[in-house]
Parts: sequence; C-alpha cells; structure tokens
Amino acid sequence: MLPTKENKTEIESINAVAAKQSPRMPLSFAGLIELCLLAALCTAWPILGYAQSNLAILSLDELLEEEVVSASKISGKAINTPAAIHIISQEDIRRSGVNSVPDALRAVPGVHVYQIDANKWAISSRGFASRFANKMLVMIDGRTVYSPLFSGVYWDAQDIRLEDVERIEVIRGPGGALWGANAVNGVINILTKDAADTQGPSASVELDNRDTAILSAGYGGWLSGRTAYRVYGKFTDRAGLPAVFADGSFDEAHQTRIGFRTDSTIHAHDKLTFQGEFYDGKSGQSVEYLAPDSAVSHIESRDAPVSGGNLLARWTRILSSESEMSLQVYLDQTEREELLINDKLKTADIDFQYGFTTDYGLNILWGAGYRYTRDETVARETLPDVFSYNFYPRIREDDLYSGFVQGRMPFAEGRGELTIGTKVEHNDVTHFEWQPSLRAIWHFNDAHSVWAAISRSVRSPSRIELDANLNLGLIRLPPQLLGLRTFVRFSPGESLESEVERSYELGYRVRPTDAFYFDAAAFYNYYDDLINGIPDGDVFLEETGDSRFLVLPITAGNGMNGETYGLELSANWSVKEWWRLTGGFSWLEYNALDMGASREARQGFSEGQNARHLFSLVSFMDLPNDFELNASVYYADSLPELGAGNDVGVGSKVRFDFSLQYHPGNNWILAIGGRNVFRSDVREFKDTMDGIRASEVQEMFYSKLSYRF
Repeated sequence: MLPTKENKTEIESINAVAAKQSPRMPLSFAGLIELCLLAALCTAWPILGYAQSNLAILSLDELLEEEVVSASKISGKAINTPAAIHIISQEDIRRSGVNSVPDALRAVPGVHVYQIDANKWAISSRGFASRFANKMLVMIDGRTVYSPLFSGVYWDAQDIRLEDVERIEVIRGPGGALWGANAVNGVINILTKDAADTQGPSASVELDNRDTAILSAGYGGWLSGRTAYRVYGKFTDRAGLPAVFADGSFDEAHQTRIGFRTDSTIHAHDKLTFQGEFYDGKSGQSVEYLAPDSAVSHIESRDAPVSGGNLLARWTRILSSESEMSLQVYLDQTEREELLINDKLKTADIDFQYGFTTDYGLNILWGAGYRYTRDETVARETLPDVFSYNFYPRIREDDLYSGFVQGRMPFAEGRGELTIGTKVEHNDVTHFEWQPSLRAIWHFNDAHSVWAAISRSVRSPSRIELDANLNLGLIRLPPQLLGLRTFVRFSPGESLESEVERSYELGYRVRPTDAFYFDAAAFYNYYDDLINGIPDGDVFLEETGDSRFLVLPITAGNGMNGETYGLELSANWSVKEWWRLTGGFSWLEYNALDMGASREARQGFSEGQNARHLFSLVSFMDLPNDFELNASVYYADSLPELGAGNDVGVGSKVRFDFSLQYHPGNNWILAIGGRNVFRSDVREFKDTMDGIRASEVQEMFYSKLSYRF
C-alpha cells in the first residue's frame, strides 16, 4: 500500500504501526444491562479512589488521526475518506476479548455477522448474508481470501493470530473501482504488524468452560540491522455447540497454524516484505444430504479436513517526494474435504501500482494485475449414495487480467476533494467488466463534513452457478402424481452474466465537541441480473438403479433484480479520560424486484437473510490499580426470510460480552470474561444451502493469560 506525501520522510513510515489506536465503534441505546453496570461503577468511583492506568484510553484526537488504505489504495486519514469506513484496531481486539475475526466484526455498524456453528459464519455488509456471501471482498495483507467455488470466504480457514493484527479496515459499500469484482457491498482488509514492531517473545493461552483451548506464541528479532523478522504458531481446539435438531452437531474444530514475516529496509527508499503461512486442521460439521433410494434426507456428522499455505512478497519504492511504486506477488493453495465434495484451489497473483502527484496537487494512481486460478472438485467416493453434488468440468482454470486508474484532486483550497476512477477486468466467463466510481468530500469547517459517491460494481458468476448440478430439496407431491419422491434439481446456466450493482451513497460527519464524534451514512443500491433459480421445463421421471423418482428442474439464470437501502449511524464519546463509549445503529431494507421465478423454485437463492435493525454499544473503561473493564451489547432483529414456516425460526437476539483484564506489569495481561452472557442456546442462522446443520450459540466464560512484546 502506498503512503501519502506526509509519510515519506523515512521508509519505516510506509507501514506505520497503529497498535495503540482505538476505532470508532458503534453507539446505541440497546445495552440497558451494560448501562446499569457502568452507572453503578461510576457511582462507586470516588470510593474506589481512581488512579489512571498506564494503559489509558487514547484521546478522540488520536482516534480520528487513524490511517487507512483500503478506501483509496493509498494511506490517508479515515475522517477525510469519502466512504463509509470503520477501523478495528489492535486495542479493540485486545480489550473486547474476541478470539476470532468474525466476532471482532460484530461491532461494525452495517456489517451482519451470524454464527452458523462452532466454526462457520455468515458475514456480509448491506445485505445478502449467507455462508456463501459473494458480495464482500476479504483480504489479508493484500492477499485476496477467495474461493471461486462460490465467490466467497471460508471463515474457518482464516483463524489468524490476532495478536499480530495491526488493524482491520472495513469499507461498507462498493470497492470495485480499486479492488475489482466481488467487492460489491464491502471490503474487509486485515493488516498485520510490521516485523520491526513485534520484537521479542509473545504468548497467550485461552481456556473456556466448554473445553475450548487456544494457544499461540511468537518471537521477533533482527536478522541484520536492516531486516526484522517474526515467526509464530497457533493451535486452536474449538469445542462444538449444541445442534438445533439433535443431541450433538459434531462441529468442533482443530487447527494448527505456523507462519513468518520479514520486513527489510534495503536502503532509504526501498522496503521489501516477505511472508508466508501454513495451516492444517479439521472443521467438524453435520450435513444433510439426499439419496435417490430414500424417502427422507440423511444426516451425517464427520470432520472436514482443511489445509493450505501461502507465500507473499511485496516491494515498495519511493521514487521521489511525489511518486512511488509497489509490486506484489503471492501464491496460495487450499484444500478442503467436505462431506459431499473435495475442493483444491491454487492461485497465483501479481499486482503492480504506481502513484504520483502533479504540481497542481492532482494525485494519479494506476496499476495492473494478473491472477491465475485452478479449481479442482471431486465428489466424495466414500458416500456412493450421495445425490447432492456433481461438477462438470471437474477442473476449471481461469485467467483474470485487470487494470485501474484513479485521480484525486483537491479544490477550494483543500476544503474539498474529488476522486474519480475505474477498474477494467477481463475474465474467461463474462469477458470485459468495468467498475467506475465518483466520490467527493467537502469540509464545511473543522467540525462538519459531508461526502457522496456514485459507483458501479459487479459480481462474477461462481463455479456453483457455472458447473454444478445440485439436488437442493426433496418435496412431496400429491398421490395423483404417482406418489413418487420429487427432487428439486439445480443445473448450471448458459451465457450467465455478472450481477451488476449501482450504488448511491451520502455521508455526514460532525464533531460538535472535543469529546464527541458522530458519523452517518445513507445508501441506495440497485441490482441488475441477480442470479437465481429459474424453472426450466416440466417435472420428469428419472431412474437410478432400482430407484424411480421425479425431478423438478431449475436453471441458474440472471432472472432477478433487487434493491437495498438503509442508514448506518455510529458515534464515539470520550466520557472521561478513562472511559470511552462507541456505538452504532443500522437499518436495512431489501426488495426483490422482477423475480422471474416462483419463491419455491428459488431454493437456496433467497437473499433476504438479514436483520432489518442492528444495535451495538461498546464500553472501554480503565479501572484503578491496572484493571480494565470492557463490555459490549449487540442486538439483531429476526431474520425475515427464516421465521414463518421453519421448524425453528431465527428470532431477534441480544448478546452481552464482557472482559475484565489485569495488567500486573508492562507485558503481562490476565483476563476473565464472558460471551453471549445471559443467553444460552440461541440460534443465529439457518441450515445452509450445502446442507450444513446450524447449531445454537451458547453462553461461554473464559480466562486468558498473555505475555506481549
């Protein structure tokens, strides 16, 4: 990522560490329990004899100076960014006590996070949440975490070491003009620390009352006066959760991960980063599948082996005070052995960008890239009666060529800035795609600013939509139709086009006092050519061995349009030097337009799986004698598409988390806490399209001991 002119005095500033920074997390009135607790503590404060901790919370001024790169591919202050952006800092991760990236994302307004079972999540921004959410781009240190199988993310494989995360940048809204296809509704960019900022040993151990254990360790040093390194390892043994319809869901997870990173200052103008990571584990799951010789579906529970590794190299050169360039290359390989299908993915990616500033203040950034993917799918031979998945061709190789250009021009003596750019891509399926964006921000004064954006983004078809034959459901027909079992069969479509989003955004930011900051964003998105299942002919009879059954065919097609619109509010209030509140509220509406198919025929393609309202309230408080009390409340409406007609509906839910931490020295941290306190056996999501049975999220209490460099 490229720094701004202000950061170019030394090469070390390219990846300046913001480990102590805290984000603007959301403000809401839903946390009555927490407010009562905080009020009681404040009342007792004079008795406690407050003495400020040596880990005092950062001021609001420091928070608003946070640097981000995801919105424009060059470093800039979040408060000056014409996009709906939220930052989760290392301090937020530590204080909140989360042990996974998905749980850290719960505090971001407008981001929907639903836990499916002990190791799977449905995460999206501004709608379209599912395990196979395909409109949210996720990156780790510039490496796209992506599966062309469904154009999304396997979150159980992203069990990164949180102690090494510098910050997580979340862009709500389209990012296709810079990042390409599938950055339709948002971008999540996870950035890890420079090796020079993780010197010495670090370790942590976390245990909870459900027998989950998470162990991690790292060590950083110097190979020479110009090259710093970090090596680390992590082991996760995550206990399973109760199943909704059975005694056990068999969804425990085990994963071992090792990695390294080196950062070299070659000379005053060049920096080289080289990093790699390897993991191996098993993600348990209970899967419902169909067989042609059975009148009912089957449920089988077993471990799904997951493994992978990646290597990344990035070279950044400052050519002058007004220009710089970067070149990044990475290789990635993943393998999964699901109950119904095996998937092996190999990715090679190269990306170049160059930026410069003219004498008139115009900043030009352009770049080009190439990505090669080879995805191989194999049906599981261990289940000869499986009747759910079949891919043809078995192996798909794709080439993706891309280029982008972006210009940023200040005007009115710096009170405003206009950004215009586009990305052009060529893929093997839909060929040329273009994704332009126009953004502007205007600062009325030091306290008030407004921004607006118009964008076009696309989502390319996935392998499931291009190559898969799926038996999605079993239905019963009246006796006059021979009384045979009838399967709903999804087949790949021909001449599929990319889904297209046209997005309109408007934002407002205000800081009425030195201690309070408020951010609002409104949006309207219109979607053309959404891919859904379209009825394709009449029911027909099919025979397999001794089995006879009927098939109701549906085919993938660009048969639906839709719209989403909503509002996202967040606030940050420094109540005292030792107490900070952040909170948020989001409202989302989704309308399916011109569906082109009956609701029953769109099995597995329902897009309304999102809460209309989300609330959150997060409190960070420094107590006397090196204690901290951190707490959060999250509220989510029921999922409208999953309530009526289901055996178990997904209703509204309130989640309360807390973390009490003690710092006996500058490096040691002892923490105890709870997650989902006061609510046990809460279902957050439904069974997934690929047959994964949902579990119930339980109340959990944990203890953690950490030693940090």
